[in-house]
Amino acid sequence: MKEIPFKAVAVDIDGTFMTDQRTYDYEWFDRILTKLKERHIHFIVSSGRPLSRLKCDFENFLDRIDLIADNGAILVQDNQIIASHYLTATTGMKLLNFIQENYPDVDICVSGKEFAYYLQSSSSYFKKAMHYFYPNSIALNNFEQMPAGERIIKLSLGCSSSLASSIENNFNKGFNERIHCTSSGYNSIDVVPYGVNKAQGLKYFLRYFDLTPSQLIAFGDGMNDKEMLELAGYSYAMANANQKLFKIAKYKSPSNNDSGVLKVLDDYLK
Repeated sequence: MKEIPFKAVAVDIDGTFMTDQRTYDYEWFDRILTKLKERHIHFIVSSGRPLSRLKCDFENFLDRIDLIADNGAILVQDNQIIASHYLTATTGMKLLNFIQENYPDVDICVSGKEFAYYLQSSSSYFKKAMHYFYPNSIALNNFEQMPAGERIIKLSLGCSSSLASSIENNFNKGFNERIHCTSSGYNSIDVVPYGVNKAQGLKYFLRYFDLTPSQLIAFGDGMNDKEMLELAGYSYAMANANQKLFKIAKYKSPSNNDSGVLKVLDDYLK
């Protein structure tokens, strides 16, 4: 068999692996996954999506892939959580209050350990989106109704991605526990503990697999993929990617709607 120059594959989902209709070619993926496994190449889904959604998306492949969920906050191997990062309970509530007071028009969804929570007063568009991304979501009248001691993994904000740096900088100036805001470019912002990103999750897996970043191929389209593409020895920005990523990635892939990830991997495997 032809030598493949990488030993691990990392793919973003929305705008990268999946089409705009949130689908992918299951049969084609199954064939490629089989060929990768024959060559002992690991496949890692690296997404801002929560774990509950990813388990639905890849229900038939969970025993053959690894998962990085919530932009690096949750790591899963062999369908078991092996690492997780949470905001402290105190900082989580301070962050919620800070956003509601200073950015009152922003819709918020709280990703907890078991469930996700958003407000009944949220926009209909936001509620529809959260119902899809968080199959276990619960609508509340206010966030004080969340179970006592709920651990906050991530906040998903419905607003312009241009607010990311403003929210991050303004909160970090006034509080000891820092946060990081990142966006996939779909009028949404993910807020995670400072230092959490996809690249950090991938470093964990690479150490476990005894691999180096030079043996990693990664695909992405949004700025929440920036660190991941900077890490990978073989980095691909999708044709539909944020223009800033073309200066970061080494290569360009066909678009998500053209199954760009599968095409590139197929070419290597041929």
